[in-house]
Amino acid sequence: MKKLVGYITLSIISMILTLCALWIVPGTYPHDLAAMVNKKKMLVSKKPPRIIFIGGSSQLTLDTPLVGKELHYAAVNMSLWGGLGTREHLEEIKPYLKPGDVVVITMEYPAAIDKKYVEYIHTNKESKKFFFLMSPRRHMAEYLANRQYCELFKIVHELAQLKAKSYIRNLVLLNFFHLCDTGFPNYSTEFNTNGDRATPYVVVRPLGDSNTIFNYPEWKNHAFINDFTDYAAARNVKVVFYFSHFPRAYYKLNERYIDAYYDLMKKKLKCIVLNKPSDFVYPEDYFAETVYHLNQKGEKIRSAQLSTMLKKIL
Repeated sequence: MKKLVGYITLSIISMILTLCALWIVPGTYPHDLAAMVNKKKMLVSKKPPRIIFIGGSSQLTLDTPLVGKELHYAAVNMSLWGGLGTREHLEEIKPYLKPGDVVVITMEYPAAIDKKYVEYIHTNKESKKFFFLMSPRRHMAEYLANRQYCELFKIVHELAQLKAKSYIRNLVLLNFFHLCDTGFPNYSTEFNTNGDRATPYVVVRPLGDSNTIFNYPEWKNHAFINDFTDYAAARNVKVVFYFSHFPRAYYKLNERYIDAYYDLMKKKLKCIVLNKPSDFVYPEDYFAETVYHLNQKGEKIRSAQLSTMLKKIL
């Protein structure tokens, strides 16, 4: 019996040591959201004043080199996926804000006025996992303070498993030069130096996500932007909010909800509201495969418009 207990204890210790070793050594995580690690590194490396874009995948193809050049700011595109959650995303960049920075926030319409999607944003586990990876010490301290030991172990274990898969893949492919990369594998080929997507979205018809059902907005889902604006103002950082693009036909179908959203944000937000939703309503041939992603033709128009609007207020 003593031998059995000894073997079990030894196995547990070995597992813990292996987990710690995997956590400590550098490595990549084969998951799209691991790009958040690279984007955080990019944010830290850029010298202020910076214009920092926070949004979902609809903002990934933004031509930030154009915007940065026009506005004379170092452009940083932190956008990745609408399901991450804007509130949590803003929390992650707070420690790295510098005087003179400008934070530009946009939210795809489901992330703002689709009740089911809003609930999903704050409950999906993938977001928690990769926000943890961006600031492990802070999140670890929070989990420990809240006595969420099992949740903490689960996140660390799942991330370690992902890293182990990446190591195995690199070893099998004899890809030794990338064993000590961090974040998302091949990040440098899939994103430019500003964090924009390197390749355009593929054009597909009919457009995806066209059957989403919107709801009337609730201020409780957006009040965090004012909290962030107060935090930013105390550090001489400007905050700008803009309404994202949408195809004309689907905008008409959801106009009452989008108009209510605009009225609420214009009335309540403390930060600069850059535009009306109708400003970025485009024909369907400006879109790629979904109602949220622009093709190259549409992006050229959107980036130029956004740059002009920002130039006026900055």
